Amino acid sequence: MANTSKWNVRLRHEWLSSPLKKKRVKRSEKARIGLLDAENRKAAKEEKKQGGSEQQTTG
Repeated sequence: MANTSKWNVRLRHEWLSSPLKKKRVKRSEKARIGLLDAENRKAAKEEKKQGGSEQQTTG
């Protein structure tokens, strides 16, 4: 019982109360909520961006 006040003080700090690691989401759950498609779009966009910057520096 004595530790509760100490824990409450610690949990007031935002960076202590937030989880350090992201929650693991399975591939099927990502597909269900649309995260898989979003990751694919983001990867394609970054790949296109890298390819475009390489062409500008070499050409």
